[in-house]
Amino acid sequence: MAGLRERIGSGVLKQKLKTFTRETRVCNLKSAETALILFDAMDAESFPVVKSFMRTLEKDGISCQAYSYVNQKEIPQELLLQDHFQVLTRSDINWYHKPQGEIAEQFYRLQADLLVDFNRHRPLVLQYLTRLSRARFKVGCYTEMKNDFDLMISLKEEDNAAFLSEQFLHYLGMLNPA
Repeated sequence: MAGLRERIGSGVLKQKLKTFTRETRVCNLKSAETALILFDAMDAESFPVVKSFMRTLEKDGISCQAYSYVNQKEIPQELLLQDHFQVLTRSDINWYHKPQGEIAEQFYRLQADLLVDFNRHRPLVLQYLTRLSRARFKVGCYTEMKNDFDLMISLKEEDNAAFLSEQFLHYLGMLNPA
């Protein structure tokens, strides 16, 4: 049954993408003013790395908002009452894995300069968020799957979230927008 739901969800996403448009523009750490960060809250290592990454961006004057999906019905304790963190739970997705509700709609409306995706694996829920984001410049992990990333970072299996954070900062610092 899960396979059928994912196939239907993929088909719905594909249809939405036919009419979806976004303004693309290369952004670096100097030109960006706003950033959206996607991460896996179920990965215990990711949360502190994302918090540190956000502090670094905020020191550069970039306003940040982090979003995560947890495959459970309740938000984990460490994410409750965190400023600038929004968490989607299983209750926030429909039967074919499309994020819905207030948090998802808020995410889709945002037109950030950067979208930074810390997720190595791409469940359909996160594909919806990433591909339907209106962010002008999207950065994420290298994947063979169809995606909308403007810059991808290739990782080895042993590389962790801290290494990925360093790579994002390094390459976003090097970019020279025209």
